[in-house]
Amino acid sequence: MKKVTTSHKPTLAILTEAIRFDNQDALKYFEMIQPIHFYESAPYGDLKKEELGGAIQYTDLKDLENKLLELKPDIIQGAEPYASKKALKLCLLAKKVAQKLNVPLIFPMLENRPVEKRFGKITAFFLKKVLKNYADQAKMIFYLNEGARQNLLAVGVKPEKLKKLLYGIWGVQTDIFKPLSEVTKEKKILVMGRLDEAKGVPYVVEAWQKIKDRFPDVNIFFSGKGELENLIQGDRMSHGFVKNSDLPKLINSSLFTITASVTLPRWEEQVGMTNLQALACGVPVLTTRSGAIPEYINDQVGILVPERDSAALARAMTKLLEDDKLRYNLGVNARNYIVEHFDAKKTVQLTEQIIWDLIEY
Repeated sequence: MKKVTTSHKPTLAILTEAIRFDNQDALKYFEMIQPIHFYESAPYGDLKKEELGGAIQYTDLKDLENKLLELKPDIIQGAEPYASKKALKLCLLAKKVAQKLNVPLIFPMLENRPVEKRFGKITAFFLKKVLKNYADQAKMIFYLNEGARQNLLAVGVKPEKLKKLLYGIWGVQTDIFKPLSEVTKEKKILVMGRLDEAKGVPYVVEAWQKIKDRFPDVNIFFSGKGELENLIQGDRMSHGFVKNSDLPKLINSSLFTITASVTLPRWEEQVGMTNLQALACGVPVLTTRSGAIPEYINDQVGILVPERDSAALARAMTKLLEDDKLRYNLGVNARNYIVEHFDAKKTVQLTEQIIWDLIEY
């Protein structure tokens, strides 16, 4: 194992397909270890050039391999093999380079769909073999939900290698997503997420149609773009793309937020970060018991309803619109809950100590 001295700041190489604000900016909280983000593309348009920090772009896998061998990091974070074809290739490269440099390998696991259901039996058989081999070399695997843990245990990964942590997603930057007293609260419901089936958009629209006449002074805004934009027309409904930097103000100006995710054959909610961002702003959430959402949201900070149930959504929306005290209490609990459990800086500091202990120094 590579030796590092106390005068040398160990380096963590993070291999990513696409870089974005929430998986890059929180890296500034690392203190003992120097994280270096290797990325192929930055497709989300939410990072300014100066915000890329010390991130390094690569053109292809050979270029990435050469850059890693030149850097000689003290520890390598690979991708998740179930994420995509490109991620699978990144996994194999991370494993190869970690072996060449004789340094520890770690990786995150988010995929919570049973692999046979998502990919089919033949592809699943191959992917499980890859995951087993990959995990055998890894020193630590960070899983983000119980489904991911079950996928790891299903291939025989030792439980002692597993740690539940918002690794890579990190949590919420509570200095950015926070209550803003200067923002005026509007008679508005905010629906967060892509405008597609996975985010339950049709059920939110149905629920709104059931209650809109009872609340003629309330509007509903869908923050996002997608294939179901045509459903959001008239009846005080509107939609639009919102930059990450504008989200805190938008959330703060809303009475509550809705994330009505549903489970699909090839996808289910892995965390539900928009819920956590809203809670950090002191705004209650209305969400579904979909995927891993119930692992992160409880009835002290929001309301959970069944998937694909527009009637339940309508009842919960009505309750939140009519009960000012309920919204206030949920909002106060929400901010405290995120600061205590899902603050990005705290997650990074905990992660850093775990990584430090994996490096022989």
